[in-house]
Amino acid sequence: MEIMFLGPLGKVTGSCCWMRDRARGWSFLVDCGMQQGEHSAAEWNACDWPFEPAELDFVVLTHAHMDHSGLLPVLFRRGFQGPVYATRETQEVARVLLQDAARFPEAKFSKRDVEAICWKEPASAPLFGRHHPVARDLFLRFSRSGHVIGATSVAIYWGPKGEGQKSIVFSGDLGPNAEDAETLPYIRHRMDVERCDFAVLESTYGGVVRSIEDVLPEQRRSRLRKRLDRTIERGGVLAIPAFALGRTQDVLFDLHWIVAEDPERYADVRLLLDSPAAARINEIVVRAMDRTALSGKNKVRPLWMGKQMCAWFGLDGKDPEHLACARRLAAEALGLSIDAPVATPEALNSVGRAWRSRVTPVKDRAALFETEFAGPAVLVMGSGTGEGGPAASWLPRLLRDARNSVAFAGYCSPASIGGQLLALGQLPPAERRLHRGDLQWQTSAGLERLPVADVAADIGMLSGYSAHADQAGLVQWAFSQWKGVVSPVGRTVFLQHGGDEQRAALADALRTRAESLGASMHVICPRGEPVWLDLERGAEALNQEVEEECLQAQIRELEARLRNIRKE
Repeated sequence: MEIMFLGPLGKVTGSCCWMRDRARGWSFLVDCGMQQGEHSAAEWNACDWPFEPAELDFVVLTHAHMDHSGLLPVLFRRGFQGPVYATRETQEVARVLLQDAARFPEAKFSKRDVEAICWKEPASAPLFGRHHPVARDLFLRFSRSGHVIGATSVAIYWGPKGEGQKSIVFSGDLGPNAEDAETLPYIRHRMDVERCDFAVLESTYGGVVRSIEDVLPEQRRSRLRKRLDRTIERGGVLAIPAFALGRTQDVLFDLHWIVAEDPERYADVRLLLDSPAAARINEIVVRAMDRTALSGKNKVRPLWMGKQMCAWFGLDGKDPEHLACARRLAAEALGLSIDAPVATPEALNSVGRAWRSRVTPVKDRAALFETEFAGPAVLVMGSGTGEGGPAASWLPRLLRDARNSVAFAGYCSPASIGGQLLALGQLPPAERRLHRGDLQWQTSAGLERLPVADVAADIGMLSGYSAHADQAGLVQWAFSQWKGVVSPVGRTVFLQHGGDEQRAALADALRTRAESLGASMHVICPRGEPVWLDLERGAEALNQEVEEECLQAQIRELEARLRNIRKE
């Protein structure tokens, strides 16, 4: 078995690994995502792959985010006919996100290409903790990664069962929720995984160690409450651009929590949702809350809903009546309802008893534009970076009014509209008025411009909503407990999906942890041109291959620079 890391190395988006075994005739991918906000995005998204899509047997998709799934329709357009293995929830969310992306003029695929995807969730139960056969002597094993609904880590096993069988586990994107320390509402904790020969670990925040204040739900809600209170005092609108998957659901939950803590204070605040994609994903999330699984210990547990959804409301997560009540509250925060009648347990706390669905979907944006839309109101809108979707229509209007606030709920690259606005948020109003540039949005009505000098709204960031684990969480997964023993998840660990500084910091942290345990772990950071790495060889040989390729890449770069100097 061989592996080639096509992406992302030294980058955060565009996940795609190619694996093959020429003797057995296997060829497949783990993820096939777009690059977003990278300098090499145009080149990567042109899909000049080193493989022929028609020759692939299957694809394994860890989760639905576009940087992991966004090029799947192009695979099918170019002749791939195999299945895409993913959880049911990942399939449903990916359809929404891909169909939404297909409507943009710059899309590389059509809605018909999205419909051509052949999705498959392993039929045998349980979904987690079982070896699912996909070919003779080739198996997949899924574990919840705690990132977003449906997201998994995936282990691949090849060869006959027994001592000769080898394995590699892909972390996918790991979330911040650890068992019994779950901080985000709509996702259950990431799972420990079985020991493998190799591991591929993401490193998005490999150099970041978050403070307790940054991750505690109470602190996160306190920061949101302060921003909401300031907006109410001004009689303005709090606009929150948020990603349709994960971020929107978490923000809506926290807003409902804040209102339920003090219903009288916030009685006149309107809560609006203008995000068609998020509205569809909300329905998927609510269905997922009801899905259960039989564990290896003969216990029935929710597959995706975490203990925190009950614990925060004073409910017992092992009581069916309490679980039903928690699901009802979770649904109401997203503007949805549970069909069956649900009892109110005596244990439900005051927040739960004051809980009411407050969110109203925006059905006619144009009608709102024709009125003097004013606060106090909270408007959660599509496009987390403020680039397109509803945000492209709302922001040029709302940013002109000093009574309003714009708060981004997730990371925005510096070049994006969100990144530019966050930079402007650091400037005093007098300095903004001196600025001679403008902001531009491409909308269905054409190009919309806003002079920077006209930006009067307060602009900031909502922290605490990241769906990625920090360094501590990544190290915990890499040395998770399996059958009562803490040991490395793989004897050799490849780091990808992160900038080089983040990978280097995580590599140091992993080596330090291994040393403290007296364990052996080889940490490899592939870079340069993609090369085949033979997984039948030992870690030392693989490390030497990677180091040699890195040196060769450096030599090629220096030679190119020398040629340019000589030309000058």
